[in-house]
Amino acid sequence: MSENTLDDTGRNIMSFFVRILGFFLLLAGLWVALMVLLTAHDLYEHPENIERFAVAIEKGSNIDKTLAPIRDSLIAESDSENNSGNGVQHYGETGQRPATTGTGNIRVSYFFAWVIVLLLLMLIARISLTAIKTGGELVLFDMQIKQFARMLAKESNKLRD
Repeated sequence: MSENTLDDTGRNIMSFFVRILGFFLLLAGLWVALMVLLTAHDLYEHPENIERFAVAIEKGSNIDKTLAPIRDSLIAESDSENNSGNGVQHYGETGQRPATTGTGNIRVSYFFAWVIVLLLLMLIARISLTAIKTGGELVLFDMQIKQFARMLAKESNKLRD
């Protein structure tokens, strides 16, 4: 009899620790999901915050410096095509090229930073959702086992009748 009681006590203690672990996992997943939402909202309101990721990507890959000669050659090529030809001006009434914002200042690292940050946010959100699901299952583990045992008992009673 004492051996059964000791086994039951051990199971109860282990079940308690599993539930506590599941509860903390659930809370951690909820906290991370909330932080992902707040970060996404912050990036929506302040898109200039992506700049530090773009700088880090440029430092690590030098992609903007690598693509600069290609960009300059394409710009020079398009300028020579616009200046030569049938003599038709494409720039409206003034005959001058319209001013563009950031002439020749297209940074590929900026767009890569947006893609990487969005993918990281989705990955972290997915991990937090998995932590929430697993924590919830651990917290409710005994209830699921008891429900399964009741269902098995009903089925066995139906087979006996």
